[in-house]
Amino acid sequence: MRYLVTFEGVDVGPLLPPEQVAGLYRTTILPSHDVAMRLEEEGKIHGGVVAGARAGAFILEAESNEEANQILQGIPAWGIVKFELTPLLSFETRREHDQQHLERVEASLQQ
Repeated sequence: MRYLVTFEGVDVGPLLPPEQVAGLYRTTILPSHDVAMRLEEEGKIHGGVVAGARAGAFILEAESNEEANQILQGIPAWGIVKFELTPLLSFETRREHDQQHLERVEASLQQ
C-alpha cells in the first residue's frame, strides 16, 4: 500500500533552554534524518523536506496500516512532529473503479 505522509515540526524551541535544544538536535532531529535516509535507501519512502521550513512530505510504501504506523513511530522525532497519513490508490486501481462506474452509468441509461 502507498501512503502520502505530510509532516510538520512542533515548535519546542521557546519551551527549552538552549542547552536542551542542542541535545534535542543530537538525540532526536539528526537521528530522524538518519532514519529517513535509511528508509529512502531501502525504498520504503520517497520524498523530502520543504526548503526553509520544518515540514515535508513523502510517499511511504508499507504492507499494512500497522506497518505504516510502526515505521512512523520508529522515527525518533515521532513525539515532536505532527504526521498526517493518507492512504493512496494506484492510478491503475482508480482507472478500474472508474471503468466499472462508467459501465454502471451506461447500463442504467439503456434501461
